[in-house]
Amino acid sequence: MLTVQIYDWDLVGSDDMVGETKIDLENRFYSRHRACCGLPEKYEEQGYNAWRDAIKPTQILAKLCKDAKIDPPIYANGVVKIGKQLFSVQNDELDFYRAKEAEEHMALAVLQRWHEFPRIGCHLVPEHVESRPLYNPDKPGVERGKLEMWVDIFPMDMPLPGPPVDISPRKPKNYEMRVIIWNTDDVVLEDDAFFTGEKMSDIYVKGWLKGPEDCQCTDIHYRSLTGEGNFNWRFIFPFDYLVAEQKIVISRKESLFSWDETECKIPARLELQVWDADHFSADDFLGAITIDLNRFPRGAKSSKLCTLDMLKSDGSVPMVNIFKQKRVKGWWPFFVKKDNEEMELTGKVEAEFHLLTKEEAEKVPAGLGRNEPDPLEKPNRPDSSFMWFMNPLKSIRYIVWHNYKWTILKLLIILGLAIIIFLFVYSVPGYTVKKMIGA
Repeated sequence: MLTVQIYDWDLVGSDDMVGETKIDLENRFYSRHRACCGLPEKYEEQGYNAWRDAIKPTQILAKLCKDAKIDPPIYANGVVKIGKQLFSVQNDELDFYRAKEAEEHMALAVLQRWHEFPRIGCHLVPEHVESRPLYNPDKPGVERGKLEMWVDIFPMDMPLPGPPVDISPRKPKNYEMRVIIWNTDDVVLEDDAFFTGEKMSDIYVKGWLKGPEDCQCTDIHYRSLTGEGNFNWRFIFPFDYLVAEQKIVISRKESLFSWDETECKIPARLELQVWDADHFSADDFLGAITIDLNRFPRGAKSSKLCTLDMLKSDGSVPMVNIFKQKRVKGWWPFFVKKDNEEMELTGKVEAEFHLLTKEEAEKVPAGLGRNEPDPLEKPNRPDSSFMWFMNPLKSIRYIVWHNYKWTILKLLIILGLAIIIFLFVYSVPGYTVKKMIGA
């Protein structure tokens, strides 16, 4: 009897048994269903699915025939004859029956249909992973979880089986995602200018890959009057990725008092959001887009071509896989969802996505934002982009003078005329007295 037990490890004190499962090996070894080693779907001599039984399919079939005291199998052109029973094995490849391992393929096909053989036939156990319930002797009848496993039994007097199967967990691959936010356009204008009442927004973009705690932000493009923002700002997101599962692997402690880190897997999605910065209240959310790194729409070549139609999922929009494409640049739309679940366009972003392995990233390093190495140029922002209370002279020039220059000029002319009239009225009485006394 093989007993497998699962324990809960404790740092202090004795470990606790969660549950156990018991397997009757003798019952398996002598079973007529041949439960010693499951039959795979295909016969492979190499690769991860290589034949691992101690004897090959032809030997298994010959042994079954010998134990049943019937004539050994005869193989010929896709037909296996055992006694009076014929098994037809179909294959579309013309050279299949000429290959040296063709008899092994045919024998395996017959073994999978062994239950069709009259009187002595039965279902043979296929290759599979067992899911066995766990029970604790202290709490009989209460299932404490499941154990996924398999058991192979190989007699010592038989040939050695194939190499053991490596079932260690897949190790994630290290990647680095570099996202450059170049520009934005047509971003909705959320605020009113303090002095002029004009519609404007203080635009910045934030993004994350693993979660909001991994968030990175650009600097702020102040006083955008058209929805255009210039950034030239680089985000860098290192992450571990499981290619087979298309998931990002994150290891973190669930709490401050956790002894070990917990591993969790999340979809590979990049979140980009555009915000309006406020100085004396919470920032305003303007729009967002979620980029599935395995399948996302190809970016538009220009801002005018960037629309919400790019986000259709009916197959009419060409899709990109960043793990194959490696580098993509274009325009993508920001949007918000209304109460009726309809999407509303709230802006556009020109971005560049560059995916590198850890080794490639170390060879070609890059800095966050616009920093060294491989620095990005400062954006060519208009002179009117500034924080008004930090630049009083610019505020006078670009806010007061730009919007009220004609009003100011009119007031100055009126004020000048008023001074002239006042001086004239003030001077006339004295000048008249001098003339009268002949001074």
